[in-house]
Amino acid sequence: MLAEVEKAKELVDMALSFNGIVEAKLIHSRDIVVDERVRFQCSYSGCRDYGRKLMCPPHTPGVDEFKKILSSYYMAVLVQLEGAIVNKDNWEPETDRWALQLHDIIYKLEKKAFSLGFPFAAGLIGGSCKLCKDCPGENDTNAKCLHREKARPSMEAMGIDVLSTCKNTGIKVEFSPTKVIWTGMVLLA
Repeated sequence: MLAEVEKAKELVDMALSFNGIVEAKLIHSRDIVVDERVRFQCSYSGCRDYGRKLMCPPHTPGVDEFKKILSSYYMAVLVQLEGAIVNKDNWEPETDRWALQLHDIIYKLEKKAFSLGFPFAAGLIGGSCKLCKDCPGENDTNAKCLHREKARPSMEAMGIDVLSTCKNTGIKVEFSPTKVIWTGMVLLA
């Protein structure tokens, strides 16, 4: 187990080497908070991507299924990316660009985790997948993801309470009109 922790620390170092990453931490999976209310909010609070994107609910595992899957993982690398928001009147393209950057970092960390001997490494992004301008799932319920090798569901889609998870692990989350913070993780087993 000690050897695996040392390998996982390599992932933390790698994460911190990426532009925009302000926090990267090895955490125990028991510190990950899964709460049905997150998924409920995803479904019923007006999230524009619910049911439209193939990496969003209801296309992703349910909360109970994810809890069962999560119980097979013993640690994760939690990462936080911070990006500046310059145009406060049209902030969405900027936040999407930062989300794509986090997505790419999570993908690279997951691939590195595989090479370090974590065969079940699984990356989770922050927010909805933004790899395609228009997700094929928006118009066709039987559509297949065009970027299956790189697309990942969000922590929120799995029911992860990102704020409580960050609090549990000593990672600060603050909201500001001048910056965006995206959080993602790679589960390790």
